[in-house]
Amino acid sequence: MVATFAEMSESDAQVAEAAGALNLAHAALTRQVVEAVERSSWSGTSPVQWLVYQAGLTRGRAETIVAVAERRHLFPSTMQLFDAGKLSLEQTAEIVKAPPSADGHLDDWGLVATPSRIRKSIKMRYGSGETGSDEVGAVDESGAKGAAAGAADRLTVGVTDDQRWQIRGEFDLDTGLSIEAALLNAREELWARGQREISQADCLREVFERYGDGIDSPLRRDRNKVWLHLDAASGEATESTGIRMPDSVRDKVCCDGIIQPVWERDGVPFNLGRSQHIVPQRTRRAVMRRDGGCRVPGCDHARIIEIHHIIHWIDGGPTDTWNLVALCPKHHRMHHQGRLGITGNADEPDGLVFTDEHGRRLEPCGVPRPPIRVEVPDGGYRPPLMGPVDWGWLVVSWPDPAPR
Repeated sequence: MVATFAEMSESDAQVAEAAGALNLAHAALTRQVVEAVERSSWSGTSPVQWLVYQAGLTRGRAETIVAVAERRHLFPSTMQLFDAGKLSLEQTAEIVKAPPSADGHLDDWGLVATPSRIRKSIKMRYGSGETGSDEVGAVDESGAKGAAAGAADRLTVGVTDDQRWQIRGEFDLDTGLSIEAALLNAREELWARGQREISQADCLREVFERYGDGIDSPLRRDRNKVWLHLDAASGEATESTGIRMPDSVRDKVCCDGIIQPVWERDGVPFNLGRSQHIVPQRTRRAVMRRDGGCRVPGCDHARIIEIHHIIHWIDGGPTDTWNLVALCPKHHRMHHQGRLGITGNADEPDGLVFTDEHGRRLEPCGVPRPPIRVEVPDGGYRPPLMGPVDWGWLVVSWPDPAPR
């Protein structure tokens, strides 16, 4: 039995009132994220980072708010309770991990259950939580026939017309699950390093890089290197087969790579120079000590760091500390893809200006404004039940999505 607002102690009532106001604020933030994403009006490198520095949130809390915002349109009934302050952010975040067909069927339980109990009940219904899709359990008929027919494994790679490298493949289930396990392991490693926004592409890149780092033989290691051929006169870069590299890839590689000059006469190589780092180790150590990690506002990545030339090396930018800044691999790629601007003097504490892809400046942190009037839902927020739950008796269910 949940106590009424009138039956609560004064302290309980005050907490319920503050919690209700907090729920309304969190609900308002999720609505703002939806609107900002639709209008592309958020600044920064991602909606999560935007919340981190605009609202002064931890990355985990910002990720939760964005995750709820992404599924607001799928759970209209649940969002009515959330917008009314009756559900907390954490309770709502667990509910929206169920398939959209669960909307409305978890509301009564959500009002009286803790987030961990909501999570457990969803897992008991589907075997694992975080379904995240209304296509859970759907079976692709053509895929099933292909598997039954014993289709051969296949993998194709190549460069697309817009100079992107592409990989496509299909394997038997056993191999596929092994690959999936390796990707999961890579995700955990990236998370341990401090990266919070992790895509499957990031995981695959980590698997390949880890494999390359594990090659002991210098001969084999050289064979697995990617060689970039740079024309000193034109600045054009090509890989070993002659495919031209996009300037963004060339500039990123030249930021913190290793160069080995090759002298040619009439187009024929006749001498090979010594390999040398573009950024000397002593300079790299000075930059790392100065920056302490990725310098982008809101990023706390500090383990795997790359050094970036603010004025690109290929454009004559000097390898001096004022022109070098520490970036995590993700933000380094984003800069060279034109999605993150960096200008200024890195030796000055406030000497760098970061801008998003729309040209808006990224500030170190936001300045929250207190509301004119604190909104409190009727009756405040009623806390969930804390006693034991008979999971054999409790049945949380919803209709399965209609077959397609």
